[in-house]
Amino acid sequence: MLTPVDLETMVFRRGLRGYRTREVQEFMKRITADYEKLYKENFDLKEKLEALEEQLNAYRQMEKTLNDTLYLAQETANEMKAAGEKKAEVILREAEQRAEQMKMRVREEIQTELQNLAELKQQVEFFRIQLKRFLQTLIEIADRRLDLDEIWDKMMELSRHDPVPVAAGREAAASEETPEETLS
Repeated sequence: MLTPVDLETMVFRRGLRGYRTREVQEFMKRITADYEKLYKENFDLKEKLEALEEQLNAYRQMEKTLNDTLYLAQETANEMKAAGEKKAEVILREAEQRAEQMKMRVREEIQTELQNLAELKQQVEFFRIQLKRFLQTLIEIADRRLDLDEIWDKMMELSRHDPVPVAAGREAAASEETPEETLS
């Protein structure tokens, strides 16, 4: 490519009937000025283009970095989500296991308490029967002591065999009955 200096220093040779030198020189000056202007514009545009290409490359690099960062952030978010879901499943499973263990413990405790209640019912029934027998025995003892006819009959029988007075017979009859009845 020709530079403006090349155009300015260009010398035409003259021929026999050549061009008018002054017109050619004026025309060359105009072309040189226009060409110099275009050459500078072209140079400036090339510099501007290079700067814009550098800027575009920087933006492309930033875009790539942002895309990589976005991808990494998405992957990290997905991993965190998966880890959170996994942890939630583990926690839920552990909670279900604990709940099941607690149910089993409560069932065992209920079963134990039901067995204790059954034993207590048996003991109450046993004590009720014992109390009933005891009360029946007391009633029998009371009936025997209060059965004056029987006592009178015994005294009469004793008085026939033994000439001890009737009052002494009563005391003897009372002392004979007391040790047996008190023990039973």
